[in-house]
Amino acid sequence: MRPLTTTVAAAALAAAWLTAPLSAQRELLGKPEPLASDTAEIEVLHVQGPVHLIATGGSNITVQTGAQGPLLVDSGNAEANEAVVAALAGLSHLPPRAIINTSPLAGHIAGNKAVFDIGSPIPGTDESLGMPIIGHQNGVNRMASGALGDVPVDLWPFNTFFGEKKALYVNGESIEVLHMPNAISDSDVMVWFRRSDVLATGDIFDTTSYPRIRTDMGGSLGGVIDALNRVIDITIPAFNQQGGTLVVPGHGRIASESDVVEVRDMLTIVRERVAAMVESGMSFEDVIATRPSLEYDGLYGSDTGDWTTRQFLEVVYAEVGGRR
Repeated sequence: MRPLTTTVAAAALAAAWLTAPLSAQRELLGKPEPLASDTAEIEVLHVQGPVHLIATGGSNITVQTGAQGPLLVDSGNAEANEAVVAALAGLSHLPPRAIINTSPLAGHIAGNKAVFDIGSPIPGTDESLGMPIIGHQNGVNRMASGALGDVPVDLWPFNTFFGEKKALYVNGESIEVLHMPNAISDSDVMVWFRRSDVLATGDIFDTTSYPRIRTDMGGSLGGVIDALNRVIDITIPAFNQQGGTLVVPGHGRIASESDVVEVRDMLTIVRERVAAMVESGMSFEDVIATRPSLEYDGLYGSDTGDWTTRQFLEVVYAEVGGRR
């Protein structure tokens, strides 16, 4: 039989967890705060093979190096431009070969011009290398419509595609750019480095936050879950559900398949809980009062900032048929 003191201590800890603010829950979990979205700070990590990660506050940047020059997935926030350019020089003596934008949102594209300018002009000429900036056409349509505000044209992807995927062969490696419709938005892509066995997901997968779904841009929780299932289809663990295919999220740490499964399952559980409450006739405020995401809030939730737990649950509630 478990000692009474142990049971009382466990109950006290559970009570403290229930009443603690999310910042305190994060501290109890030893979870580091993500980089601020406007910081110049970066971190450079090796993923595997010729693939590295440059973490910025705007987004993670995945960098594949080789004889044709670095290929980047996303370009981070503007404040980090100088540090990113310096980091690229440390990874390769060659100018960048291409950028692939996983999203048209600012944190993913704000460094596009700074990276493009590394190879412009070609020494001794007024010519540019004409490095392609690749993205889904839906994102450019959003920019052109003004839905994302006044985005400078020199940050736009100009090598776009409409379909389910675009195939590339760069630095001796087959690369697939896969469109994930109606996930965070209608413009999301993820990038699969097939030889390196690395998948860069953009904000479809995030280890620091509940998905920041943009319903005004065609995003949906169901689309995010579908996209995570696609990630799980691609990834193969090496041993005991660890290693093997590595996943670079839009924000946060390098992950493996089991980490993606945890997030997929969490989102599915929260959706089904809220759906059951909606079916029973509960209002949004009633749902919030039950804290349907309680055990996950310490890892992914926030009471403050531009994306809170409440905002995430508003999206879930509306999507499963609720009316506030």
